[in-house]
Formats: sequence, structure tokens, C-alpha cells
Amino acid sequence: MRLFAVIGWGIRNKSASPAMHNASFKRLGVDAAYIAVDVPKGSLQCFTDLARFNLAGFNVTIPHKEEITTFLDGVTADARAVGAVNTVKVERNLLVGYNTDYLAVYRLAGRYMAGSSVLILGAGGAARAAAFAAIKAEASEIVIANRTLERAEALAKEFAEKFGVRARAVGLGGAPRADVVINATPIYDKVLADLSDAKAYVEYVYNPPETAMLAKAKELGLAVIDGVDILVEQGAAAEEIWLGVGPDRGVMREAVLEFLRGSR
Repeated sequence: MRLFAVIGWGIRNKSASPAMHNASFKRLGVDAAYIAVDVPKGSLQCFTDLARFNLAGFNVTIPHKEEITTFLDGVTADARAVGAVNTVKVERNLLVGYNTDYLAVYRLAGRYMAGSSVLILGAGGAARAAAFAAIKAEASEIVIANRTLERAEALAKEFAEKFGVRARAVGLGGAPRADVVINATPIYDKVLADLSDAKAYVEYVYNPPETAMLAKAKELGLAVIDGVDILVEQGAAAEEIWLGVGPDRGVMREAVLEFLRGSR
């Protein structure tokens, strides 16, 4: 049996990823299991030393998406460009990092971001993936809004210089209107930006399945990509990397929704 995992902090019994991937493995007829593992900051080296001999692959979530790159044997060009890894494949005891977060945002929201202004709330690993997706979609401008302005400024400057795009930073409270708004923070109970001029809204948070921002976007009639959509799409892309086959997204989505119903 092949063993897969998701690592983060405070995710045991809270992450829907084990339910999603285990349901998918069962449908695919793959002899594999997927678990959630809490890894404290400062323990990534210990985990990766164990992972290379015991796992076939793993996902990475908050707070490790950026730091994990230090402990990998290789990183794909796209993940290196993003500056964050959320999917790792173990090949011949070597750890290779990928980024399927950006793929999920690009696949699901790319058509809305093309030629549009994109506002990204947050400046961590998820925000990096969203910004790279916006670049891939050829957005006209990227605005990074974050509580810590210095972090947003550093990310906007890095991407503007690296990719030659229009990117700027603002404080979270001063976020401007934009065509597409992406919430790449864990905040779910506040409306963080004005959505009145937007045409599409993307939400990373999947628990609860309807956040305050998502409810506002629906009220305004925006095209909506919710956190379950993002979770399923990045998970499907991860399974494509690990297994070399396309999973059934419907099975994955239903497993996530069942998990969320049981966690209320």
C-alpha cells in the first residue's frame, strides 16, 4: 500500500483532504491511503527525512508552503517561480516539489483574469500561487493586499521584477475595487474588500463552505469559485502527478461536502 499525507499545523481531524483523497483512491482502485499530519514549525527537516522512505507523496498547507522548499531535492520551474510548494512527489527516495494551488486557480478562474485587474487578499503561499495564476492568465494588473503591508510590498516587488508585470501593494483595509478578487487568507467571517465592481470572486477557505465574502459575492451575482472548488481541483492535479491518472472530481467533491456536513 502507498501512503500519502497532508502536513500543516492544527489540521488533524479538521482537513477534508484525507476524506477527499481516500474516496478518490477507492474509486480509482488504487491501493493507497491518505492521512493528515501536524508538523510543528522547526520540525520540517525531521518530517522530510521520514517522508522520503515512508511516503509516496504529500501535500503541504499553512504554515509550511514556503519553508518546505528548503528541504526538497528538486522543485519544478512553476513551483520555483511561485516561491511555494503544496504538493510533493517521492521518487526513488527523492522529494520533488510542485504547486497545484496555482493550477487550480488558473484552470478555474483564468478566463476571468485575462486582461483584468486582480486583487489578491493575503501575501503567503496561497497568495503567491494566485498571483502566478494571474500572471499566467495575463491579467492587466495585480494588487496584493495584506495586513502586514511590508510583506505585500515585498511580494509585489518580487513578482513585478521577476515577471515584468504591473503589481503593487496596499494594506488590507485599503484594498481597491478590482475585476477579480481572490481571498488567499484564512479569514472567513469578514468582508475584506469591496466587490461592487468585480465580475468574479475566488475563495480559498472551504470550511465553512460559505464565507462572509462568498455570501456577498453571490448576493451581487458574481461568478463564484468557492473553496471546495479550489480544494478539489488542486487535489485532482496532485493525484495526476502522483498516480499519472485523472481522478473523478465529482467523487472528490462529494467526499469533501460529506466531511463538511459531519464537521458542523
